[in-house]
Amino acid sequence: MWKMRILTECVRTRVRAARVTAALLVAAALLAAAVGPAAAQGICPERYHVEVDGQRLSLPYCTTAPIDQRNENVERIVFSLHGVGTNATSYFRSMVRAAERVPGATERTLIIAPKLMTRAFAADNDIGPTDVYWNTSSQRFWGGQSGNSAELPRAVSVSSFEIMDRLLTDLTNPEIFPNLKIIVLAGHSGGGQFMNRYAVSNVFEGDPARQRGVHIRYVVAQPSTHVYLSDERVEPGHRTRSRFRVPTAEEIAACPGFDNYGTGLQRLDNWPYLAAAGVDRMRQQYAGRDVVYLHGMNDSDPTASDLARGCAAMMQGQHRLERGITYFNYIEHYFAGQHNHRISFVPRVGHNAGAMWASDQGLLHIFDHAVTLIRR
Repeated sequence: MWKMRILTECVRTRVRAARVTAALLVAAALLAAAVGPAAAQGICPERYHVEVDGQRLSLPYCTTAPIDQRNENVERIVFSLHGVGTNATSYFRSMVRAAERVPGATERTLIIAPKLMTRAFAADNDIGPTDVYWNTSSQRFWGGQSGNSAELPRAVSVSSFEIMDRLLTDLTNPEIFPNLKIIVLAGHSGGGQFMNRYAVSNVFEGDPARQRGVHIRYVVAQPSTHVYLSDERVEPGHRTRSRFRVPTAEEIAACPGFDNYGTGLQRLDNWPYLAAAGVDRMRQQYAGRDVVYLHGMNDSDPTASDLARGCAAMMQGQHRLERGITYFNYIEHYFAGQHNHRISFVPRVGHNAGAMWASDQGLLHIFDHAVTLIRR
């Protein structure tokens, strides 16, 4: 069994050693066994295959155990989705370390870290002949169609959200994981953008998830931007970031695409998955989804690398923390308080996935582990 060590501002704890389970040792061995240039670049050794019009596309992923073999021990599946660094192996290890802090979690939890590659990343690495990639980061994180190029030809394409739908459908097969109760889709930075938009748009959580009795939770951690459900944005200069209105004609003229898909729900022409879901359905279903917005209190640098600075992004706030607070206030405003969303803050943490996952707040929302405070 694992012992935890908790460090908080007002609490002292004792440090106990943790032992790694056989499942984690197997996972480590799988990573170590992967050879060649792809392994050197941190491309996960496993592949999830999808068939599109008779053609195969393959998504690399890391996992603590096989996802296609019956396992009666698994009660929870946790995803750890990377950001623009495309460093799935690092995100995998970070979530494994977080799980080790929760007594018994590693015996009952399957951890998966998908790798969503861009064309630039794929071109610089020795990827498989069917490995899927996207032309831009926005396309991979916002549900766009996968890419094709002369250097890396692919005969078919698929939405990153469609791949997630198919993967979740397979994972919730009761013949594989008969005791599965919950899937936690945790994404950080660019991965947080993915989870925000996937939570808004996906249809898997409708009948398929309900019929199989599996709860879905989305952990949206430190994204650069969020998708808004209407054309309202925060009133500039409002101190509490809680007053929303439609931008003025002058503001719209300065940023005419502010409500296009990515930051809004307009102009879905080039986003087939979103267009098929439909704006009305997306607006209606998002309120009831179990969404946690997880933010570091020190993630407040307006000059941070990879922070979106286009006019549509700047309408959401000056930095990630401000944008996160503003968005939750917007959700409160848009749904008039009738929603299933929460916001949680991690003290003394900047833009750092490992620190977020392993924090008291991360353990609570990812593993449902409430830290016991030892007062002295």
